[in-house]
Amino acid sequence: MRKLLERKLFPFVIKPGRYAGGEPGQIVKNPVGRLQYLHAFPDKYEIGQSYIGLQTLYHIVNKDERFLCERVFAVDRDAEDVMRREAIPLFSLESSRPAGDFDVIGFTLTCEFVFTNVLAMLDLAGIPLRSSERTDGHPLIFAGGPAVYNPEPMADFIDLFFIGDAEEGLPDMLGVLHEMKDAPRSDKLRRLVKEIESVYVPTFYDGERKPLVDFAPPKIRARVIKELKPDYYPPEPILPLVETVHDHLGVEIMRGCPQGCRFCQAGPIYRPVRLRSQRDIVEQAEAQIGATGYEEIALLSLSTSDYPDIENLALTLSRRFESLKISLSLPSLRPGSISPALLEVVSRVRKAGLTIAPEAGTERLRQFIRKDISDEAVFETARLAFDKGWTTLKLYFMVGLPTETDDDLIGIADVIHGVHDAGRKYPGKRNLNVTLSPFVAEPHTPFQWDEMQPADIIEEKFRFIKNRCRSGHVHFKHHSTTTAVLQGILGRGGREMGHVILSAYRSGCRFDGWSEEFNPEAWFTALREHNIDIDDRLSAIPFGTALPWSHIEKGASENHLQQERQRTSAEMKEPRPVVAAGTGAVVERSQDFGRGKKKVASRSTASPTKSRARIRWAKSARYRYMSHLDNMRTLERALRRARLPVAYSQGFNPTMKLSFGPPLPLGFTSEAEYFDVTLDAPLVPSMIDKLKRAMPDGMDILEARVVAGKIESLSASLNRAVYTLPLEELSSPDDVIDKAGRILREGRLYIERAGKTAATVVDIRPAIFDIAAVGGTLIMTLGIGEAGYARPVEVLQLLDIGQDVKAVACCFHRQELYRVNTQGQKINAMDL
Repeated sequence: MRKLLERKLFPFVIKPGRYAGGEPGQIVKNPVGRLQYLHAFPDKYEIGQSYIGLQTLYHIVNKDERFLCERVFAVDRDAEDVMRREAIPLFSLESSRPAGDFDVIGFTLTCEFVFTNVLAMLDLAGIPLRSSERTDGHPLIFAGGPAVYNPEPMADFIDLFFIGDAEEGLPDMLGVLHEMKDAPRSDKLRRLVKEIESVYVPTFYDGERKPLVDFAPPKIRARVIKELKPDYYPPEPILPLVETVHDHLGVEIMRGCPQGCRFCQAGPIYRPVRLRSQRDIVEQAEAQIGATGYEEIALLSLSTSDYPDIENLALTLSRRFESLKISLSLPSLRPGSISPALLEVVSRVRKAGLTIAPEAGTERLRQFIRKDISDEAVFETARLAFDKGWTTLKLYFMVGLPTETDDDLIGIADVIHGVHDAGRKYPGKRNLNVTLSPFVAEPHTPFQWDEMQPADIIEEKFRFIKNRCRSGHVHFKHHSTTTAVLQGILGRGGREMGHVILSAYRSGCRFDGWSEEFNPEAWFTALREHNIDIDDRLSAIPFGTALPWSHIEKGASENHLQQERQRTSAEMKEPRPVVAAGTGAVVERSQDFGRGKKKVASRSTASPTKSRARIRWAKSARYRYMSHLDNMRTLERALRRARLPVAYSQGFNPTMKLSFGPPLPLGFTSEAEYFDVTLDAPLVPSMIDKLKRAMPDGMDILEARVVAGKIESLSASLNRAVYTLPLEELSSPDDVIDKAGRILREGRLYIERAGKTAATVVDIRPAIFDIAAVGGTLIMTLGIGEAGYARPVEVLQLLDIGQDVKAVACCFHRQELYRVNTQGQKINAMDL
């Protein structure tokens, strides 16, 4: 299977690194005697591998020797086309085994816009889309995640939903299936329902969600783990080899939110609040930074600044990692809970983006939605940020909220003006990036019954706000109104939505959460085909109506949510209790909730002696599908893991002082890669030993030495590269010597080279210095830099006329890089 992928798939897709696997931290087990679980994330690798829940469950399942867990992500459209054309089934990253060979496939459903991707993945795996059409020979299809708190839209396609925290529930389910490995699927599902809490199997319920069998519970209560145990989190997480959306180390510090915003679904589904101890957080950060080498740690929760004594936690982490130039990011800060000391700590290395989310324009509406933030708190937070050096702030507002009036829209503009005015008091330009998002009525919230306004009304409100905020320093963007409409219709839909989802999938809908991929017309056509009235689905739902998710219990009862919805703004002020991890005790908010003592980490003022080192390294076939930028990022992380005293640039965003040799093309291996690094201390052998140990398996440090004096960059100094290729790669290897001789006798060799806008005709003969065949290997010496430039694949096309050659499909290897001076002397790259 792997060879098939390397010949038929990887060379023909945009980013083969998404599908190649091989990352540090991945776990590969022998499947014999184990239950084989495939964790599926129905979105692109860049999104899915950033999701902390995937890393957690992958680690938990693989810790148990009864199971193996591998990963699969949704393949992009280019890869899907190739896979269908070449009859390549969906496959796992770890072992490249077909998805259909696993015992269980578990999908994480993060939102409604991944539903069509689920169908595409099942189809590519050769698994019937509807659960009713599957046999004992097919894997069981599980689903969990935030979007399953209304499971009905996907009920036709999923065998089993798990509702709630899966850290304990998933191993429980897999344990049962391990015992019943050869039993019929119906028996497996029956036993899972009987023995495992929070399991929902749609086939055991009728269209009104009433049990058809006596062992199926009428209500499914979501699983809640009592505490966030340290062993849930992997000491060596999977480290992506290609760039991901969240390219940092995410550390969960708290689950649940104490604020209880009435529009937010995450609040009720992740409640109660469970805190992690500072000791556990710091120990996890130290272990995972040591294993990954990320340059940023993001402290994750729904409301990070509401973590008790957040300043002390941030200060502790800053002191531990500042010398390594590892920055802290707090992605969810609430105005009013941010102090000067906290901003000082998180800005010590580099200033991450800072978002202020008032949500609504007036204090009246904020109290009503339980976002109890005053205008002054917003302005004070902005002043603090500008005072600490931030030049750009982000503001986030929701439009179309229940009870919203024109005064609330004017209030949004007034808040924007107030923050803008605060920035004008500081020297230099201050920018505001304002995001406007349509309100979506979501299940399990007090607003789940409320009307959603049509797209044209919301767009009119967006224009109203923008027209009142005309400034060159205020930049607006807004989420798609049609996307919000579809999210609301799907999110509040029942099983009838299964027909719509299937029709949209067959119309080509994929990756609907990506703006460039979203096809609203296909969705609206599917809705009309199945007699779904859009206006009716956006209208308010009467309180007495049976909701499609009423059989799913999480947090407050339906009666309580109704009472909460009917309360007035003045009644929205009492705070939510916060429960300490594992004890059930309520944390006293008035004492140390959010802020701690205002300490500031001390800075080191020492200025050590600098040195410059040149390092040669090698890259094996395991990492063929990494780009030059991916290589750079991997080496930076290795330097960080090795704790070498690397010198950094000054300024807003400090970067390592590194200089790299000529880029290695995608698909190549090499034993002649070079980079220069400036150190804040003299180079000693122990440093290189540490770096060797920090390199990923398959990337090797070959030699290192000090570089004296000022010299040209590596890329400017080198002018020759030697590449090798097994002759068996060619379709006509026998006459390669003849063809090589003819090439070397030619005075000019024109090829067409593709450019960004158009192709150009280039003479590459001056950059071809030698072609030879030695012991079954083709060896090419080609020019780089000042000597002109010829690509190995271009030479190969000249040698093998008529063959469709792609570099990624061939086993090219860079053997050597050097310089030939004006006297014809060969100088090794390490001696320049």
